[in-house]
Formats: sequence, structure tokens, C-alpha cells
Amino acid sequence: MHNVVKTTLRKRGREGLTLPEFAVFLLPLLVFIFILYGTLLWTFYVSFADWKTVAPNYQFSGLKWYQFLLAQPRFWVDVQNNLKWLILGVVPTVVVAIFLAYLLELAPFRGIESYVRTLILYPVAMSFIVTGTIWSWMYEPEKGVFNTLLRAIGINSGLTYTTDIKTGTYWLILIFIWQYLGFAVIIVQSSFRTAELQEMIEAATVDGASKLRILISVIIPNIRAGLLVLVSLLLISTLKVFDIVYIVTFGGPGITTDVLSMNMWITYFQQHLVSAGAGIGVIIFLLAFILVIPYTIYALRKWFE
Repeated sequence: MHNVVKTTLRKRGREGLTLPEFAVFLLPLLVFIFILYGTLLWTFYVSFADWKTVAPNYQFSGLKWYQFLLAQPRFWVDVQNNLKWLILGVVPTVVVAIFLAYLLELAPFRGIESYVRTLILYPVAMSFIVTGTIWSWMYEPEKGVFNTLLRAIGINSGLTYTTDIKTGTYWLILIFIWQYLGFAVIIVQSSFRTAELQEMIEAATVDGASKLRILISVIIPNIRAGLLVLVSLLLISTLKVFDIVYIVTFGGPGITTDVLSMNMWITYFQQHLVSAGAGIGVIIFLLAFILVIPYTIYALRKWFE
């Protein structure tokens, strides 16, 4: 039977796809690629046009809108905030996920591990709109959950959270970490559970290695492929962050918590500077292309090695 299947596959490979197979498999893929790259090229073209009102205007204007964006102080604030998101949104999430996943693996009862894993995974199922609304209530300086609890134990907190112009972005990043931590733990745990790694852990345990030593010297070096994929997914998520900023601060106070995607939305839909908004979209794409996409390709190659 096995030989018959192999022979059939070879014949199919020589003869190519039939028309029904092409319609079912390749045609949707081609349509998706056409839409994806077609809209990308259209965005590039619009960014070089002079479309600055509701009415379309495709007259070529060169680098006019890119020069306009680079001259805006808001643009550079956005770039700095996006870099903060890229670093502080990814590194703490991965580090905490590694330790938390390891603690769950060491849990004496599987029932406890399953319950805790479900509990930390629940935020991933929530939309950013719901998450942002909940955390807005928690961060509210006067009647928010955090300051109310602190006052209840006798601490008169002066924290203003996301309304602080110096630390607002960091409090927003904390929301991202909270929401993606469960997802990161699941990815790390799945990397733990390979037969080869379990054998290494057992051997290290027999040799008398401590739990921390096993984590640092045995587990982490052997789950690099999983960590690479996790980091690439988190990088993409932080680069396109919009919902949390929109719901919690709307880029404020002032523009201190603004990000590129928020700036693009305001420029495009509120100010109707369509070409400038398209230019920001192109810049976000280039950032992804330069920072994220090469890393993602490298991570996927490592994953499948």
C-alpha cells in the first residue's frame, strides 16, 4: 500500500495539479498574495502622491510627506516609544515566561499546573479593547483599583500611572506583558516537553545539579528554537500595537505615550492627510522589514533544523 501511494504521488508530481486541485489550493493563495502585495504597493504609491483631503489626489509629490513627517516632533516621540515597546515589551515577557513555565513543570500536582496555566492563559483570549478598558479602571489615580487598595492598607500612593508624562508608556507596556504572558508560557512549555530534553534533565538530576542550574545550563540552551519563534511573534505584536494606546491614553498626556500606528490613524482618519498616513504605514513596514522580518526568518529556520 505504501508503495502504491508513493507511486501515485510521483505521478502527480510529474503531471502537475489538476484544475480542481488548482482551484482549491493555489487559487486562494494567489488571490491572497495579490491582495496583500497589491495593497502594499498601493500604499507606497499613495505615500508619494499629494492626497491631503477626502477627495483622492494621485499627483506625484516626491518625498514631500516624508519630509513633513520627519520635521514633526511627534514622529520622533513615536519612534522612541515604539523602540521602548520592542525592547521592554519582549524581554521581560520572555524572561518571566521561562521561569513561570519552569515552575509549572516543577508543580507537584498536575491539577495545580493545569489550573494555573488556564488562569494565566485567559488574558490572551481577551480583546485589547476589553483589556484596555479594565486596566484604565485599575490605573485611574483617584478611584482606581490599585490606589484604592493601597489606601486601604494605609499607603497614600502618589502614583498617577498612565497620566504621568514620564512613565505612562511603561505602564502601558505592563498591560501588554500581562496579556501576552500566558501565550509565552505555553510556547516555552511546549519547548520543554521533548524526549531528548527530558532525558538531559533526568541525567542532570542524577548528577546532582540544582533546579536553577538545570534551567540555565540544560533547558535554556536546548529550547532556543522555541524562544526564537516566541521573540519574533512578540516583536511583531509590539511593533503594531495600537489598541492599548488608543483605549487607555489616546496617546496622551499630550503625545507622550503616542506610537506610530496611533499617529497613522490620527493622520489618516482625523486630519485626512492620506499621503502622510500612508507614509507612516510605509515606515512601519520598513521597521518590520529591517528589525523583525530577518529575525523571524532566522528563527523559523532554527525552529525547523
